[in-house]
Amino acid sequence: MPVTRRRLLAVFGSSLIAVLAAWWSWPRKAEPRKVESTAAARKEAGFRAWIDTLVPAEADFPGAAALGVAERIRELIGEQPAYAALTRAALEWLDERARAQGGDGFAALADEDRQAIVSAAAASAPGSTPRTFFQATLDDALFHTYADERAWLNLGYAGPPQPIGFPDPQRPPGKA
Repeated sequence: MPVTRRRLLAVFGSSLIAVLAAWWSWPRKAEPRKVESTAAARKEAGFRAWIDTLVPAEADFPGAAALGVAERIRELIGEQPAYAALTRAALEWLDERARAQGGDGFAALADEDRQAIVSAAAASAPGSTPRTFFQATLDDALFHTYADERAWLNLGYAGPPQPIGFPDPQRPPGKA
């Protein structure tokens, strides 16, 4: 029987289909992915809880969580590799501290326990991961919170004078 292109393609095609069928029916390990996604979700919830603990809501103030500050900081973290590495290390530290207090992650802790961990991070040695993460996220949380006009409502701040500005730039403000 002569070897033709058609016969080669048929053999190759059927072999490819057999390999794909074997691969498709191969047992997959779904459990580690589920554990990874659960751990990632716990860390993300811990990060959001951290930001909410830094700038909490009050009776007349929406707080960082309601203003979407955690999402804005996450964007910054994604753009800066050093900030991302710091965040990963700090979230590991947060999980360790939460487990030491009997919680299943920082987000699962009571407010008092969260505040105690934030205080411990603030009081840690300068240059340490907890202290650096505390300072970086506090600075970013305050910036993004108070840059949002919704935070100004009960502060008595009407906003910047620009773009309306002062009518006459030659006269100082408040003088007629």
